[in-house]
Amino acid sequence: LVVTAVVLLGQSARLQLLESRQWRGRANQQHTAVTTLVAPRGMVLDDRGEPLAVSRDQVRLTVAPNQVYGGGRVPDLRDSLSRLLHELGVPRSVTARFRDSTRTYVAIPGLFLPSDARHVMAMRGVRTEWSTQRLLSGTPGIQRLIGAVDAEGTAQGGIEQALDSLLRGSSGERRVLRDRRGRYLDAPTGGRRDARSGHTVQLTINRRLQEFVERELLAAMQRTGASGGDFVVVDPRDGAIMAAAGARDGAIAPSVTPLTQAYQPGSILKPLFVAWWLDQGRVRPDERINTENGRWTVGARTITDEHKEASMTVFDVVRWSSNVGMAKLVSDRMSHAEEYRLLRDFGFGVPTGVSYPSESRGALPDPKRWSLQSAVSLAIGYELATTPLQLAMAYAAIANGGTLLEPALVREIRADDGTLRYRHAAHVVRRVATPHSTSVVRAMLKAVVDSGTGRAAGLTAFDVGGKSGTARRVIDGQYAVGRYDATFAGMFPAADPQFVIVARLIDPQTAIFGGVVAAPMLRGMLQGAIAARSAVADRSALTSGEESFGTESGVIRTPPVAAVTSGVPQAVSQGARTGVPPVQRYVASLAVRTPRRAAPVDSGPNASGGTYRTVPDVGLLTVRDAVRALHEAGFRVRVDRRVATATGAPPPVQTVPQAGSVARRGSAIQLVLAQGGRAP
Repeated sequence: LVVTAVVLLGQSARLQLLESRQWRGRANQQHTAVTTLVAPRGMVLDDRGEPLAVSRDQVRLTVAPNQVYGGGRVPDLRDSLSRLLHELGVPRSVTARFRDSTRTYVAIPGLFLPSDARHVMAMRGVRTEWSTQRLLSGTPGIQRLIGAVDAEGTAQGGIEQALDSLLRGSSGERRVLRDRRGRYLDAPTGGRRDARSGHTVQLTINRRLQEFVERELLAAMQRTGASGGDFVVVDPRDGAIMAAAGARDGAIAPSVTPLTQAYQPGSILKPLFVAWWLDQGRVRPDERINTENGRWTVGARTITDEHKEASMTVFDVVRWSSNVGMAKLVSDRMSHAEEYRLLRDFGFGVPTGVSYPSESRGALPDPKRWSLQSAVSLAIGYELATTPLQLAMAYAAIANGGTLLEPALVREIRADDGTLRYRHAAHVVRRVATPHSTSVVRAMLKAVVDSGTGRAAGLTAFDVGGKSGTARRVIDGQYAVGRYDATFAGMFPAADPQFVIVARLIDPQTAIFGGVVAAPMLRGMLQGAIAARSAVADRSALTSGEESFGTESGVIRTPPVAAVTSGVPQAVSQGARTGVPPVQRYVASLAVRTPRRAAPVDSGPNASGGTYRTVPDVGLLTVRDAVRALHEAGFRVRVDRRVATATGAPPPVQTVPQAGSVARRGSAIQLVLAQGGRAP
């Protein structure tokens, strides 16, 4: 007995004095648990605040049959539980397993909303496991841009991955007690740290504009038989990406290809060279270049033009996309180092800096590796690779007066308490051209659409500027026969651009030229943007008649005509295909027009709460001014095709309903030929 007592006392002393910390820790592990409180992931919104990605709490259910089964005084819950699960859509084959009380647990397939499953969750023998599901809305292109989050909460691609540290928030924890059956009970003295929701990210993407872009891209592929295409729209004033989509094999691509896939663009680069030469004083818009009747052999290479002329002005070299004219200019007017620096300054061969993973930097070879033909090839868009986004940002510099901007996908970021953490503002990378040279180049781009290679991009009521590009595709390191990329880069409106658009089609079958197959994509998107009720385009600015020019210190409005036409005589092109020289037409378009029009009369609200307006008399106006007058009056406009194609003097037009009628604001007014008018 004495020996036993000594042993017991010694063991007690060892456990309570020497090993007390170890056993206390094991007891805490058995009787208490710490559960992680998952932080709600932050929302992703479009530029108007509409949700694009939200997180929703869901639960996964597990049933222990031996606890659901009743015995003695404990009620049997199997029938009630089966009935509730059937209402949630659980098949009877699953609930039938509750009859086997020897089972440890039965996992219920699927995830359920807590509000729908609250009665099941409260029943004995039911265990819940919380999960968060990421729900995406919007078009397939928007979903590709945002990316995904897997069941474990790991971001995969897109904005979700790029901004994961901000979106995922910070997890919390809760300490609970656990009984002998493993059930959790709230610990009366347990600690708790609440989770903090992730930041809310608002993108620059406009959902409505994205719909137009994807619709036009897929329709163009079907119309032309193209195997793929890209479409990107940016705001040249601050670099915001308003829409971006890529398609391959008849469907939206699994990645945002305008940002991730580079290609050789063709003649789209020509206006950038002209802007540089103008700033250096090495060309004049009216300077005539010998274009050799569209065929010129240099070394072992023969360069050809589609529009063959004995000579062209520099203005028409851009308007008619003369390869011969560009080859001669780049050979005579700049060194290899200057050409390389020009392309690098416009952003080619380097990442744009957009907040998106896997962005391609393109390719721009170092002059040390150029061949004898490289200088000419680069000037007409070969031997380098660029993404549609890089092209769009280069054209945005032409549109805003000469500043290359960093593109942006994020408009603003707010913390979970609403505190503003970041707001996008225009970030200037460098100045690449002057307001003077970009003004002249915009005149050239407007002439391309008015009367040059990009006429398919034109609108009846508003001016559009742009440039087409057609280039043979490189496949397995070789230029493929009969395989082409057709591209059109445009800006709208031409005087004071709100949009810069780059549209590309891969391997079109009906025609290969960018001005024929890619330009209509731009026109269709713009028609939707102008007519959209969400006012994607600023209609008030479309009719202002003045132009904005970027400067080092800000923006100046409507420069004097001399600032645009310095060194440009009235007769710009002796061989122009239209009667009025392009620069003259452009200068004339800068004047603020005050067409005679009837002021709209507000007829007051009707019984349903809407507003009626009087249809103005536009019979004495040109078609373009008539459309503007109707837009200013608050109406949408449909133009009869015969009016849009009429030639010669402005055709006499009338409205349906007729002038003086009262119509609801926002309703469609049709412009038709007036009685006695003729159409070709």
